[in-house]
Amino acid sequence: MKFLEGVLACFDKAAFAAVALLMGSMGVVAFAAVFYRFVLHDPITWSEEAARYMMVWVTFLGAGYAMGKGKHIGVTMFVEKLPEGVRRKVIFVAEAVIMLFLAAVTVQGVKLIVSLWVQTSPAMDLPMWMPYLAIPVGAVYMFLHLLRLMLSRSAHVLATADIELDAALKRKGDDR
Repeated sequence: MKFLEGVLACFDKAAFAAVALLMGSMGVVAFAAVFYRFVLHDPITWSEEAARYMMVWVTFLGAGYAMGKGKHIGVTMFVEKLPEGVRRKVIFVAEAVIMLFLAAVTVQGVKLIVSLWVQTSPAMDLPMWMPYLAIPVGAVYMFLHLLRLMLSRSAHVLATADIELDAALKRKGDDR
């Protein structure tokens, strides 16, 4: 668990920096594209493609970062009305389904990268595996954050169960 938390802490720092850098770069590229097109009347041919690929990376890295911070949107109105035991089970099943989905996205993302290995982008002549690499990287990043969440929750439940067991055993000992 400590290893996973350490890996995710490093990944979080790198993802935050990468997202900030990419967002800033997208702004610069968009400004330059508008300036060149409308002021200099000499459009930059690769600007739209570069901005699109940066946005793909921002989306997938940002989704993983948001997963770690618990900032993904969710509809909790019905789940909050369930009894505590049922609520825990529903949340566990939902998270397990999400993990299965992320595993499938990872596998399909890798297959996509392999199939596009030799293809290049039209404007920048960039290998197409580079923008599509964001898919499995982001899915694994979200998967690991969800795994950490589930493991920490189960560790907390086990620790709480140990405290309750100790209290029950102590009460039983006091009854004698």
